[in-house]
Amino acid sequence: MMFKKAVLTLAMALSLCRTAAAAEWQYCLAPSNEEHKIYFSGAFATNAGVGSADSSFEQALIQARLSHDEVQCPRADTENSILAMMQDAVAYNQKIGRKVVYVRWEPGR
Repeated sequence: MMFKKAVLTLAMALSLCRTAAAAEWQYCLAPSNEEHKIYFSGAFATNAGVGSADSSFEQALIQARLSHDEVQCPRADTENSILAMMQDAVAYNQKIGRKVVYVRWEPGR
Protein backbone atom coordinates (compact mmCIF):
# COMPACT_ATOMS: atom_id res chain seq x y z
CA MET A 1 0.00 0.00 0.00
CA MET A 2 2.81 2.44 0.89
CA PHE A 3 4.55 1.60 -2.39
CA LYS A 4 1.42 2.46 -4.41
CA LYS A 5 1.08 5.74 -2.53
CA ALA A 6 4.73 6.62 -3.22
CA VAL A 7 4.36 5.79 -6.93
CA LEU A 8 1.21 7.92 -7.22
CA THR A 9 2.90 10.83 -5.45
CA LEU A 10 5.90 10.58 -7.77
CA ALA A 11 3.65 10.41 -10.84
CA MET A 12 1.78 13.52 -9.72
CA ALA A 13 5.04 15.38 -9.07
CA LEU A 14 6.37 14.49 -12.53
CA SER A 15 3.12 15.59 -14.11
CA LEU A 16 3.34 18.98 -12.39
CA CYS A 17 6.96 19.40 -13.51
CA ARG A 18 5.99 18.71 -17.12
CA THR A 19 3.14 21.22 -16.90
CA ALA A 20 5.42 23.89 -15.45
CA ALA A 21 7.89 23.43 -18.30
CA ALA A 22 5.21 23.33 -21.00
CA ALA A 23 6.02 25.05 -24.25
CA GLU A 24 4.54 28.35 -25.27
CA TRP A 25 4.44 29.61 -28.82
CA GLN A 26 5.73 32.98 -30.01
CA TYR A 27 6.65 35.03 -33.01
CA CYS A 28 8.39 38.39 -33.07
CA LEU A 29 7.63 41.55 -34.98
CA ALA A 30 9.13 45.02 -35.30
CA PRO A 31 7.64 47.86 -37.29
CA SER A 32 9.69 50.44 -39.14
CA ASN A 33 7.30 53.37 -39.28
CA GLU A 34 9.82 55.49 -41.20
CA GLU A 35 10.12 52.89 -43.96
CA HIS A 36 6.46 51.75 -43.84
CA LYS A 37 7.58 48.15 -43.22
CA ILE A 38 7.13 45.54 -40.54
CA TYR A 39 9.52 42.69 -39.86
CA PHE A 40 8.21 39.28 -38.75
CA SER A 41 9.94 36.16 -37.54
CA GLY A 42 8.39 32.75 -37.98
CA ALA A 43 6.46 31.10 -35.15
CA PHE A 44 8.49 29.08 -32.67
CA ALA A 45 8.03 27.03 -29.52
CA THR A 46 9.77 28.10 -26.35
CA ASN A 47 9.76 27.13 -22.68
CA ALA A 48 7.44 29.32 -20.65
CA GLY A 49 9.24 32.35 -19.28
CA VAL A 50 12.68 31.29 -20.53
CA GLY A 51 14.95 33.72 -22.33
CA SER A 52 14.18 36.95 -24.08
CA ALA A 53 13.21 36.53 -27.69
CA ASP A 54 12.63 40.30 -27.91
CA SER A 55 16.28 41.21 -27.41
CA SER A 56 17.52 38.32 -29.58
CA PHE A 57 15.26 39.36 -32.48
CA GLU A 58 16.30 42.98 -32.04
CA GLN A 59 19.98 42.01 -32.21
CA ALA A 60 19.32 40.09 -35.44
CA LEU A 61 17.64 43.18 -36.94
CA ILE A 62 20.55 45.40 -35.85
CA GLN A 63 23.10 42.98 -37.33
CA ALA A 64 21.15 42.95 -40.59
CA ARG A 65 21.10 46.78 -40.47
CA LEU A 66 17.32 46.89 -40.63
CA SER A 67 15.89 50.12 -39.25
CA HIS A 68 13.08 49.32 -36.83
CA ASP A 69 11.07 50.59 -33.91
CA GLU A 70 10.01 48.60 -30.82
CA VAL A 71 10.24 44.80 -30.96
CA GLN A 72 7.36 42.70 -29.65
CA CYS A 73 7.09 38.94 -29.26
CA PRO A 74 3.48 37.90 -28.58
CA ARG A 75 2.86 34.57 -26.84
CA ALA A 76 0.15 31.93 -27.03
CA ASP A 77 -0.45 28.51 -25.52
CA THR A 78 -0.80 26.64 -28.81
CA GLU A 79 0.75 26.70 -32.26
CA ASN A 80 -2.65 27.25 -33.89
CA SER A 81 -3.31 30.24 -31.64
CA ILE A 82 0.01 31.91 -32.41
CA LEU A 83 -0.39 31.29 -36.14
CA ALA A 84 -3.86 32.88 -36.07
CA MET A 85 -2.49 35.88 -34.15
CA MET A 86 0.34 36.24 -36.64
CA GLN A 87 -2.01 35.98 -39.61
CA ASP A 88 -4.20 38.75 -38.12
CA ALA A 89 -1.13 40.95 -37.52
CA VAL A 90 0.09 40.46 -41.10
CA ALA A 91 -3.37 41.25 -42.53
CA TYR A 92 -3.72 44.37 -40.37
CA ASN A 93 -0.29 45.71 -41.33
CA GLN A 94 -0.93 45.08 -45.02
CA LYS A 95 -4.26 46.88 -44.67
CA ILE A 96 -2.59 49.99 -43.24
CA GLY A 97 -0.01 50.00 -46.04
CA ARG A 98 3.05 48.49 -44.41
CA LYS A 99 5.23 46.14 -46.43
CA VAL A 100 5.53 42.80 -44.60
CA VAL A 101 9.09 41.44 -44.49
CA TYR A 102 9.85 37.98 -43.11
CA VAL A 103 13.22 37.70 -41.39
CA ARG A 104 15.09 34.40 -41.29
CA TRP A 105 15.82 34.14 -37.60
CA GLU A 106 15.65 31.53 -34.87
CA PRO A 107 15.72 32.35 -31.16
CA GLY A 108 19.01 31.67 -29.47
CA ARG A 109 21.08 32.23 -32.61
